[in-house]
Amino acid sequence: MGTKDLSLAARVEVTKKYAVAYAQASKRVKGQILDQVVEVTGWNRDHARQQLRRRLAQPKGRATATVAVIDGRRSKPRKYSFDALKVLQQVWSTAGGICGKYLAASMTEWLDAMEAEGSLVAGQDRYSVEVRAELEAMSAATIDRYLAAARATDPIRGK
Repeated sequence: MGTKDLSLAARVEVTKKYAVAYAQASKRVKGQILDQVVEVTGWNRDHARQQLRRRLAQPKGRATATVAVIDGRRSKPRKYSFDALKVLQQVWSTAGGICGKYLAASMTEWLDAMEAEGSLVAGQDRYSVEVRAELEAMSAATIDRYLAAARATDPIRGK
C-alpha cells in the first residue's frame, strides 16, 4: 500500500497509532516501528520520524485530521468586518453587480449616492463611518473575494 492509496487523514491516524509506542520504544524497536510506518504511508524515514514525534505532541481535541492542523497552518484573520461585508453586498447589488475593479474605483461615488438617497444611513443597518472607511480602503481583489459567495448565489450571474 503506497502513499497514493491513503488519504492524508488516514496517514495521520496511522502515525497517531504508532506515536505512543514509538516514544516509549528502545532504539532498535523504534527502527522497526519506522519501517512499518514507512511501508504503510510511503513516506521516507526522516519524514515518518518527524510525524511520529509531532503526533505525540499534538493536543487532543476535535477536528485533528484537518489539513490546517496537520500542516500547522494558521488561517489568516479577516481584515474587514462582517458589517463591511454586508454593506459591500448591498452596494454591489445597487451598482448592478459590477466587477470588483470598477466597484473599487467608484466606491466613494456609490457610497455618496446611496447616502444621499437614504439607503445608507450612519448608525442603521450595519453602516457606520468605520464601515465606510473599510469599504473605501478595500482593493479590487479583496472586493472580488468577499463577493464570491454573493455572486455564486446571484440569480442572474450565479451558477
